[in-house]
Amino acid sequence: MSDIIKAVLDELSEHSVAGVEEVSILIGELTNLGEDQMTFAFEVMTKDTILSGSALRIEYEAVRLKCRTCDFDGPAKILKNDGYDHTIPLLSCPECGGHVNVTKGMECCVRSIKVRSIDV
Repeated sequence: MSDIIKAVLDELSEHSVAGVEEVSILIGELTNLGEDQMTFAFEVMTKDTILSGSALRIEYEAVRLKCRTCDFDGPAKILKNDGYDHTIPLLSCPECGGHVNVTKGMECCVRSIKVRSIDV
């Protein structure tokens, strides 16, 4: 979260803004970053900055695979267990069981920043 906040503050330093209403981030399913932890860290780490009081909006990106054997290109098969709070994507081809390249689901990046402009 500190890297995300730093990136946002660096970007905002190049613009004249009165404040920030919302920061939207994209989190890939394979990052295993928890929404509650990210939101709490954002609130604590933005205190006394221009981001203080802004909302953190989190969008999730599902895992997408490209098979090296059969050219499957699509979502990962998901392992679900009632005893766990989360799901586990299987990183093998759901069609042939072959080796895959992960093409989506590993990112953590800023999507947008909603700002309040300075009244002129």
